[in-house]
Amino acid sequence: MKNEISWQDLPDPADVSGVFAFAMSFNGYEELGSFEACTSAARERRRASLADLRNELFCAARASRHAGSTGYLGTYEALLPLFRHMLGAPGR
Repeated sequence: MKNEISWQDLPDPADVSGVFAFAMSFNGYEELGSFEACTSAARERRRASLADLRNELFCAARASRHAGSTGYLGTYEALLPLFRHMLGAPGR
C-alpha cells in the first residue's frame, strides 16, 4: 500500500472533516484497479487488512459525498476499533 499509516493518523470520530480527509487519503479505485473492484470489495466487508478497512471507509465517504450526508462517520466508528487493533494503538 502506498499510503502507510500509523495509529496516530487516526482522526477523532467527532472531527467530521478530519475523518473525511482520512477516508479520502486512500484511493480505492486506484488501489484495487477499478470502480467495480473497489465497490465490490467494500460490500464484502472482509476487514482482514488495513487496505480492506481503508477501502470500505473510502467507499462510504464517496457515497456520503454523493448523497450529501455524513453517513461515513458511522462506518468510521465501526471500523475504528479494527484500525486501532491492526495499527497497534495503545489502550485499544
